[in-house]
Amino acid sequence: MSLALFEALAALVVVVTLGVSLRAEAGRDKRLRLLGDYALLAVAGFVGEQSSITLYRHYSYAADWHVRVGDVPLLVPLIWPLVILSARGVRHALWPAAKPWQRPLLLFALVTADASLMEVLATRADLWVWSEPGHLDVPVQGILAWGYFAAAADVLLDRLEGLSRLLVIPASVLVAHALICTTWWYGLRWLLRGDLGSTSVIAVAVLGALASLYAYSLRRRGRTLPPSVYVPRLAATALFAALFVTTAAGEWPYWAHLLCVGIPYALVTRPPRPTD
Repeated sequence: MSLALFEALAALVVVVTLGVSLRAEAGRDKRLRLLGDYALLAVAGFVGEQSSITLYRHYSYAADWHVRVGDVPLLVPLIWPLVILSARGVRHALWPAAKPWQRPLLLFALVTADASLMEVLATRADLWVWSEPGHLDVPVQGILAWGYFAAAADVLLDRLEGLSRLLVIPASVLVAHALICTTWWYGLRWLLRGDLGSTSVIAVAVLGALASLYAYSLRRRGRTLPPSVYVPRLAATALFAALFVTTAAGEWPYWAHLLCVGIPYALVTRPPRPTD
C-alpha cells in the first residue's frame, strides 16, 4: 500500500470513526464531552510526539508524509485519540465495575496491545523507522510509550472538570515522559534490547494465549463488546488489515502477532441483537 493511499484511507477512518462515535452518544452534552476529550488528546498527542522526537531522536517518520506540523504528520495526533477513546469504551464494556486504581492499568494494557500491532505493521510498511531494533523492528520502549500516555490522560480526563481539563495536555505528556525515562534507565537500557528475533514472537504468543483464555472466560460470564463499542473500531481494523495484507501477509511472525491481538477481541465481540 502506498503512503498516499494510506493517508487518504486514514483520513477517512478518522472522519467515519469520530462520526459513528458521536452518533452513538446520547445527548448534546455527551457529544460535546467526547469532542472535547478528542481535541485534548489530539493536542496532547502532538505535543508528546514532537517532544519525543526532539528529546530522544529514537524514531522518525517517512519523508513522504504530506501534511506535517513540525516533525509529526498531522494524521498521527488525529488517529491516536480514537485509539484511546475506543479502548476506554472497551474497558467500560468489559470491566464496568473496575475500581479507580484498576481503570488506568486496564487502559494501559488495552492501548499497549493495540499499539503493538499498529507499531509493527506501520514499521514494516516503512511509515516510520526506529533507531534500534526490538520486536519485529520496534523497540519495546516504543510499544509501551502510548500505553503510558493513555493511562496518564485517562486519569486526568476522569478527574478534571471545566478549564482545568486543559491540564490534560501538559500533565499527560510529562507523566508519559517520566515513565518512559524511568523504564529506560531502570530496565530497558540493559534488557530487551537489540533484535529480539523469535524470542519476542514466542513471548507475544504466550501473552496472546493467556489473553484469549481470559477473553473466553469473560464471554462465558456475559461480558462482551456491544455493537456501540466495536462498530466504531471496524474502520480502523479494516485499514490495518489492508496494511497487513499488502505488507506482511507472507511473514509468519506478523501473522502470529496479528492473531495474538485479534483473537481475544474476537472472543469478546458479540453479534448485534434485535434490541441493539
